[in-house]
Amino acid sequence: MPDLGQTAIDEAEKAGFDLSLVDESLRLTAEERARQHDQALALVLEFERIRSTRDEQPKRTAQATG
Repeated sequence: MPDLGQTAIDEAEKAGFDLSLVDESLRLTAEERARQHDQALALVLEFERIRSTRDEQPKRTAQATG
């Protein structure tokens, strides 16, 4: 009988998943993972704020700029 866990790992690797990232994450404490999550979320929210600010600015037309 095949080892279903190993089969799933093999299939994930064949599909191109980098399982070393999972291993790295599992080496962290829950607190470290939560801190990394908070940092990533803060970055995404900052990008969203920048995009929103940019989208609210009036669009320049080719005539107005040149």
